[in-house]
Amino acid sequence: MKKCDPVIISAENYYGPCHNLNDFLEKKDGDEIFYNWSDHLNGLSKGFVYMLKCRPGLTLTIARHYPSTALSIPFKAGTNFVNLFFILGEGSDLQHYSQEQETTYCPNHGYLTYSHNLKGGLVHCSAKPFCTIGILMEPWFIQRFSQGIEEGFARKIKEMLDIKNNDGYFCCPVSMTPSINIRLHEIMGCTYIDVRRRLFLGSKALELMISGFDQFNADKAHTGSCFDLASDSTDFVHKARDIIISDIKNPPSLTELSRMVGVNRTTLSQGFSKVYGVTIFDFLRKFRLEESRRLLQAGNRSVTQVAFEVGYAQQRTFSREFKRYFGNTPSHYLV
Repeated sequence: MKKCDPVIISAENYYGPCHNLNDFLEKKDGDEIFYNWSDHLNGLSKGFVYMLKCRPGLTLTIARHYPSTALSIPFKAGTNFVNLFFILGEGSDLQHYSQEQETTYCPNHGYLTYSHNLKGGLVHCSAKPFCTIGILMEPWFIQRFSQGIEEGFARKIKEMLDIKNNDGYFCCPVSMTPSINIRLHEIMGCTYIDVRRRLFLGSKALELMISGFDQFNADKAHTGSCFDLASDSTDFVHKARDIIISDIKNPPSLTELSRMVGVNRTTLSQGFSKVYGVTIFDFLRKFRLEESRRLLQAGNRSVTQVAFEVGYAQQRTFSREFKRYFGNTPSHYLV
């Protein structure tokens, strides 16, 4: 079957008031905008984009796309910012194109990019839904952030920003580590609706940025607390938490988990309770229930499907624990 050419639609028509990212970077701290394009594209795509000016030089973007066909979206204005972004979903690839080159972005991957006054566009290669979460950083912000940091990371930042001398395009893949997946989950699961939303998302944007940039830091010898250098390292506790969250449907047993983080069961259990204030079992149970509420609110799943996805073998057990925890039945949260 012959592949159809993508439908061309301008960035102004697709993203509406959010199409010029350079303009939004000039907004006041705390400014935010939400734009739903579902009723404006004649059925070509549904979705929304949310943008938050977290602090000077730093903006968070969240977008959900439900295209009904392949789309090509050219941008008239060149950009001048660093973008750390992640693509979530089971959709096909995205392609960034410019006068000089074409770059393919794969689903469930992250990328650190920088372009200086380079005009181009983005192609949604098929009619499959996907979500993007990105952090836009102005060059001066990333330069200031990299000062005094490990030499290898500083070199990478200098290499990236040096492309401004020839209007080029920089792209470096970023692995979707358990730490990054946790931050993305927390951002997409945000339930605040007032000023707390801006505070919460702003803090998570910084955490996501640090988790992403940490991959360029070759020197990770020190893993203990910077405020208590005499205490035993609790790095194994945070590693255990990341392992649990990365597969809540089929988590390892306590014995397996302790072996994976390199300590015995007693040390792991005591350390986990000391750091997080709950047992490993209670932490997993609460995380499963919070995730199940997010899935129910997202729609397109039955209570039984959600129960199975978060690791419950029986819906009856899931419903009982859900009501005990939230005070309402799971069906109360169905969209």
